[in-house]
Amino acid sequence: MTASPLLRRAALRAALCLSVALAGCRQPEPPVEVPVEGRAFPKVTLVAADGATMPVERYRGRLVVLNVWATWCPPCRREMPGLEALSKALDPKRFAVVGLSTDADTLLAREFLEQNNITFANFHDGDRRIVRQFGLDTYPETFVIGPDGTLVARVTGIREWDSADMVRLLENTWAAHAADAAAAAAAPAGTAVRQ
Repeated sequence: MTASPLLRRAALRAALCLSVALAGCRQPEPPVEVPVEGRAFPKVTLVAADGATMPVERYRGRLVVLNVWATWCPPCRREMPGLEALSKALDPKRFAVVGLSTDADTLLAREFLEQNNITFANFHDGDRRIVRQFGLDTYPETFVIGPDGTLVARVTGIREWDSADMVRLLENTWAAHAADAAAAAAAPAGTAVRQ
């Protein structure tokens, strides 16, 4: 027995209405905004474990080492002591080491940080909104953001952040950005300045 054309059209309309209604219930995905070296770092707001928020722009004026990590990631866990040592070695007026945990469980991340005496600023992306926005799929992922808000470097994988060479590289990067900013401030209006 076949359905009449009228019945088929009614069923098709009902299915179409249902699919539109269900699609309207989904929260839209933010557009992927992959951070690109040499360009402004995307505007994101970091969320602390207690719910307090902080825009990345608040770190403007300092060189930021923003490390995206998770407790279930062995290289991330191994890298944390080096990031902690780096945060202690650098001048906090010119540098900021910041962590962004992608763990769904905020308490698990906080417990890991406490057990390992990690004291540098750490935020939480449990809903993975920032991870999706940046299109991240590998951990750890670290972004070095210049004092002017541009992405200086994107580093995938584990590094020895507290090595003398790394500290020197970060110090030199900050000095280069400070020199560029000073040259730009001293240049007459409309004059090109080296970037």
